[in-house]
Amino acid sequence: MGHERTPKQVDDELDEICLKMIQLMDDYCSSIGRLEHCLRDGCVHLAKSRYVMGNSSVSDLQLPTSGPYTARSTVVREENTETINLAHDDSGDDPIKRFGVLVPGSLRMAQERFCKCLESTIEAAVIKSEMEKVRGNYLSLKDTRSQMTNKVNK
Repeated sequence: MGHERTPKQVDDELDEICLKMIQLMDDYCSSIGRLEHCLRDGCVHLAKSRYVMGNSSVSDLQLPTSGPYTARSTVVREENTETINLAHDDSGDDPIKRFGVLVPGSLRMAQERFCKCLESTIEAAVIKSEMEKVRGNYLSLKDTRSQMTNKVNK
């Protein structure tokens, strides 16, 4: 037939998969931590901007209500590889221009931090999909190992 694996080899592969899953979980927790940090900083800078410019100057009234809005960043999923990427388009609308020409630095910092949030979210999604693949490999190897055990016991 083909190359048959021994129970020891399957156990070693299971151990490697567990180590990889632990590393991916650590990476995922780190990316979620960065996301939380960026969100908190963005909200603080936004609050500072509202304080400096006034409540009515920085509010949902500046959100687009009519006409098409062209985003500067879009999430792209590639069909062949199932990878997720962030595509930047500088020709898109700059939302900070809705608040005037001379905006405080804290508003620009808030925009920068929220853009970092988007990048951290994409990173977390990529890691999560990798974790799902590794989990599938683990379950299939675990099935293989249990079948080997059943054959030995019979």
